[in-house]
Amino acid sequence: MVTAQPPPGWYPDPGGRGLQRYWDGRGWTASTRGTPAPVAYGAALPALPARAASPVVVSAGTEDRPAGPGLGSTVAALAALIPAAVGALAIVAPIAYGLHLLWPVWGAVVPFAVWAAGAVLASWPNETIQRTWYGYRDPTAEEHRRLGEPSRRALGRLGVTAGRYRLMVSESDELNAPAMTGRTVIITSYAARSLPPDRAEAVIAHELSHHIGLHAVPVFSYTQLTLPIRTVWWLLTHIWRPVRRMWRVAVRWHTPFGFLVTFLLAIAVAVIFAVSALPAGVAVIGAALSRFAIDRTEYTADHTVTGLALGPQLLAALETAIETNHTDTDRTRRLLALPPLAVRRAQRLRRRLAM
Repeated sequence: MVTAQPPPGWYPDPGGRGLQRYWDGRGWTASTRGTPAPVAYGAALPALPARAASPVVVSAGTEDRPAGPGLGSTVAALAALIPAAVGALAIVAPIAYGLHLLWPVWGAVVPFAVWAAGAVLASWPNETIQRTWYGYRDPTAEEHRRLGEPSRRALGRLGVTAGRYRLMVSESDELNAPAMTGRTVIITSYAARSLPPDRAEAVIAHELSHHIGLHAVPVFSYTQLTLPIRTVWWLLTHIWRPVRRMWRVAVRWHTPFGFLVTFLLAIAVAVIFAVSALPAGVAVIGAALSRFAIDRTEYTADHTVTGLALGPQLLAALETAIETNHTDTDRTRRLLALPPLAVRRAQRLRRRLAM
C-alpha cells in the first residue's frame, strides 16, 4: 500500500527549533524560514495556513517574494503618459490663456490649480472620498466569507505583512478592478460573488501585485491626466441637448421668437463645438496612445501571478468573464476596433502558459 505524499509547501521543521522547512512533494529541502505571523486581510481574518507559501524560495529566514518585472515597468509606464499629458495640455492651456486675457496673471493659474487640487484630493487616503467619489464599499458578510480564504492565500504567496491593505468592493460587472493608490485593494462585485476560491485568489493576487509593483501610480496618473479629456468629451456629447430641447419648445410655442432663440443658441453651440473639436481630437489621440502603454501594467501583473503558479486560475477567470461578456467596454478601444483588454490578457496568458 502506497501512502499519499502531502502537497508541496511549508511545514513545521521535523528537526524542531520553531522553524518551517519546505517540502517539495518528494522530500524535505534545505530551505527553511521562521514561522510567519498570522496574516490578516482587512480587519479580522483568521491566520494564513502554514502550508500556503510563495513558490520562490529566497534564503533561510527571509521573507519570500515572487519573481517578476520590477520598477522598470512602472517607470516605462510613467514615461508612456507623455502623449496623454500633451493631450490634456491641449485642452487646459487654451482655457488658461483665455482666462489670462480676462484676468491677467491669476487667470492662467486657476485651471492648473483646480486640476492639481482634484488630483491631490482624489489621492488622499480617505475612506469617505473612496466611498463618495468612487462608490467603493466594504465587503458584505457573504463576500467576506467568500473572499477570506482566497485573500489569505494571496497575501501569503506575495509575502505581504498582516493588515497592510484594506479590501473594498466596486459595484461592477467587469472582472478587472481599478488600481488605487494608497493601501486599498479593489475587487469588483462580479468577481466577489461569482468566482470560485482558486480563481478569486488569482484575481486578488493580480490586484495586490499592482500595489507591490507600484503599478497604481501610472494608472492613477493616467486617470488624472485624462480628467480634462473626459470633461471635454462629456461636453461635446451633451452640448447639443439644450438646442434640441429649445427646438421642441419653439415647435410647441410656434412663434418666431422661439425659433430665433433656437437659431442663436445653435450658432453659439456650433462655435463652442468647433473651437473644442481640434484640442479634443488631439487629447483623445494622446489618451489612446498612453492607454495602450498603461495596459502593459495589466500584462505585468498577469506575469507576476503566473510566477506564483496561479496562471491557469487567472486564465480561467478571464475566460469566464469573456464568455459571460463581463469585460471592459472602453470607448476608445471600440472606436479602434480593438478586442477588450480581458481578451488580450487571456491571449497572452495562453501563450505564456504554453511555453
